Amino acid sequence: MTEEQEILLNDWFRRVRENQFIHYECGNYFSKLNYMLGIPTFILSTVVGTAVFVSLDNQAIGSYKIAIGIISMLASVLAALHTFLGFSQRAEKHRLTATGYSSVRRELELIKTFPIKDNAELSKKFENIKIRIDHLAESSEEVPKSVWQKNIKELKGREHKRIFHVPQK
Repeated sequence: MTEEQEILLNDWFRRVRENQFIHYECGNYFSKLNYMLGIPTFILSTVVGTAVFVSLDNQAIGSYKIAIGIISMLASVLAALHTFLGFSQRAEKHRLTATGYSSVRRELELIKTFPIKDNAELSKKFENIKIRIDHLAESSEEVPKSVWQKNIKELKGREHKRIFHVPQK
C-alpha cells in the first residue's frame, strides 16, 4: 500500500468512525425526545379518558369541565406533535445509518489488518467503500446541530486507532 493509500484509508476510517458515533448518538437523542413527548401524551390521554367517565356519573361543575377540556386539548396537541415529529422513526433511521457506518468501519479495519498487495484489487475495494460511504451520506437523516456540536468536540479529542497492533514489515 502506498503512503497516499494509507493516508486515504486512515482518513476514511476516522470520518466513518465519527459518523457512526454521531448517528448512534442521534438515535439516542431522538429516542429520548420520543419518550419525553410520548409519556406525557399517554398520561394526559389517560387522565382525560378517566375524567370523562367520572363526569358522566355525576354532573361536573363548570371549572371541572373546563379543566377536562383544556387537558383534552393539550393531549390532542401532544399526540399530533408526537405523530408529526416522528421521533421514533428518526431514531431508527439514525441507528440504521450508524449500523451502515459500522459495517464500512469493519471493512476498513480488515484492509488495515490484512493489507491487499494487488493494486487493482485494492483499487476495487476502495471504490466499493467510496460508493457505500457516498450512499450512507446521501440517505442519512440530518444530524441536529446541537448533537453534532456536543459530540464532535469529544470525537476530535480521540485518536481513531485500532486497539490491536499489526506488526510492521
